[in-house]
Amino acid sequence: MTENNTPYRGEIGVRYTTDSPPDAPQIAPQLRGRHLGPATGVHDLDKRTRSYKRAMAVVAELTEALGGNPTPAQHQAIEQAAMLAAIADDLTARALAGLSVNLDEALRAGNAARRARRAVLAMKPEPVEQERPGLAIARARWAEQERQRTARAAAQTKEATRNDQ
Repeated sequence: MTENNTPYRGEIGVRYTTDSPPDAPQIAPQLRGRHLGPATGVHDLDKRTRSYKRAMAVVAELTEALGGNPTPAQHQAIEQAAMLAAIADDLTARALAGLSVNLDEALRAGNAARRARRAVLAMKPEPVEQERPGLAIARARWAEQERQRTARAAAQTKEATRNDQ
């Protein structure tokens, strides 16, 4: 047996031997699907759940609010806001169902979702003012009327100066 200086699981001072050399690779568990860890994006959610449907509704709503063609940074912010909204809705639904939920976590999640949504909407570019066609026609008519008035006024002053001479 070879000695190892590492204590044996909680017992200080007890020496143990290993069955495998220390540089043996760890055996990773076999995972089905992409991964079994926590969802990090909207597309990691199970598409059959309410959380996914809620998150996708938020994504569609915010995408539409930004004009329908967000930049990659805006798209990432939209997905993050959607995930936060799904988490907040899930915690609220659990609390309403009578399950044990930390109220502080639920409130923080709701506030984080609200702040994320506000931040995404703040990225919205300022709208370009477009003149309405009816207003353009009216302004042209008003300009023509003003020219006619000034022409009449000029003709009257010219006529008045001729009469005075």
